Amino acid sequence: MVVYPLPPQLSPNPYLDQLYGPLEGLGVMVWRTRPRYALPALLAGRGERLLHLHFFDELTQQPGRWATAARTLLFVALLAALRGRGVRLVWTAHNLEPHELRHPAWAFLAYRYVVRQADAVIAHSASALEQLRARYGSPRRAAIIPHGSYVGLYGPPRPRADGRAALKLPAHGRLVLSLGTLRPYKGLEDLIDAFAQLPRETRGTLLIAGAPKDGAYADELARRAAQVAGARVEPRFIPDADLPLYLAAANVVALPYRSLLTSGMLLGALSYARPVVAPAFGPVCELVREGREGFLFTPGSVPSLRDALARALAHPDLDALGAAGLRAAGELAWPKIAARTAVLYREVTAEAAR
Repeated sequence: MVVYPLPPQLSPNPYLDQLYGPLEGLGVMVWRTRPRYALPALLAGRGERLLHLHFFDELTQQPGRWATAARTLLFVALLAALRGRGVRLVWTAHNLEPHELRHPAWAFLAYRYVVRQADAVIAHSASALEQLRARYGSPRRAAIIPHGSYVGLYGPPRPRADGRAALKLPAHGRLVLSLGTLRPYKGLEDLIDAFAQLPRETRGTLLIAGAPKDGAYADELARRAAQVAGARVEPRFIPDADLPLYLAAANVVALPYRSLLTSGMLLGALSYARPVVAPAFGPVCELVREGREGFLFTPGSVPSLRDALARALAHPDLDALGAAGLRAAGELAWPKIAARTAVLYREVTAEAAR
């Protein structure tokens, strides 16, 4: 069996590396090459060939309406041609819709087509699968295979004092961290506004750090943060080697997302024993319990986010919550996830052979 992931690489996210590394030892050949090489090989090849879709939004969603329409129709036609040539199709649904949703109708068409035509759809949680079915209908075959953890992936945990000193942050007081690419769907404006509503003498520091997806958006965040004492924005790419320092410096990691199906940063925070403030979406609630691994808020509600931040900052033992999160993350080992994925691949190809 030869599996072709799309995209073949996902820099800087290590998800694909962690998934496909163990698969090589399970009798699955993974060919992670550029689409311009992989697609002709899929179309012309023979034997058990499987296209594993992960993200395709950048192939279809464009600024212009007509470009989006043309690319979406071409994408649909390509998948139909691959299926006509005997290629099996698996999609891991990382998102319910594109993060930068420019043309909703065309995005809906692409997602619904993939759900209905895929031989199997992978969701990371039961709640995520339920949302997919409600939006796009039931897939032919569905599997719940969780997102793996990042325990130790970026290096060992670091002492808090080292993180604070290296990042030139206050040595004392609480630190709320938001880490990852700066994108509007993450609700970072809500986080700044909620932090500003907390009592100044107890709220400590808010640090928002990550590479900007859009320069104008990053500038707006920086302007908003400049008006709030204790808040700061670092609009820059954070190398993997620095992630343990940022997580060590933090008392709590905030995920103020307005939409979420899966979050690598949620797993990253839990994997480094950091409690989270997270939206009470179904997939999050399968990992985070109020007052146990973190604190939950109503998505899109600044008052609810403010109250969750207040509960976090007032908690007397955040390290105990971090330890609970680390235990939860420890159950999500990548070799087990890869093995379940390999089983699904074989089920799909065996069914096609019948």
